[in-house]
Amino acid sequence: MKRLLRFFSILACLVVALTSCDDYISDFDTRKNEYEIYYSITYSTVYDFHNIAYINYTEFDDANDFKYTGIARQEEHSIDGTSAHFFVRRVPKGSHIQLSTYVDVPEALPNTKAEISIEISKKGGEYPFTEVARATADCPLKDNPLTISYDVPNK
Repeated sequence: MKRLLRFFSILACLVVALTSCDDYISDFDTRKNEYEIYYSITYSTVYDFHNIAYINYTEFDDANDFKYTGIARQEEHSIDGTSAHFFVRRVPKGSHIQLSTYVDVPEALPNTKAEISIEISKKGGEYPFTEVARATADCPLKDNPLTISYDVPNK
């Protein structure tokens, strides 16, 4: 009888543990009170932008160990090519986010246009994304970057 009771209690613990695995949320998953942001940048040009075009965007992970902190900080990357796209998960509601880009050259490159946009997911989910900000400019330079911002809804 004791053996049967022990077996039943172990079995019950295993069933509870296995059924709760579906509720596990990793540090990269978006919670219900957070949003996912999609930053996009495109340059229309004939120039090779290898390490001369930069994108700067709001991130909420620690730069050293990629752990979610919930604290806004600006992340900068150079672009290899003419476009870049970044997903930022776990953006807290009510956050102010910003996206900017520039080309690090002394003079504007002719026939070069930049287009940037910010898209936001449905609350607590990934798809679909809704565009909330977009801007275009002729070859933005370091002293005058192309910049857009957005205040994430607080609801």
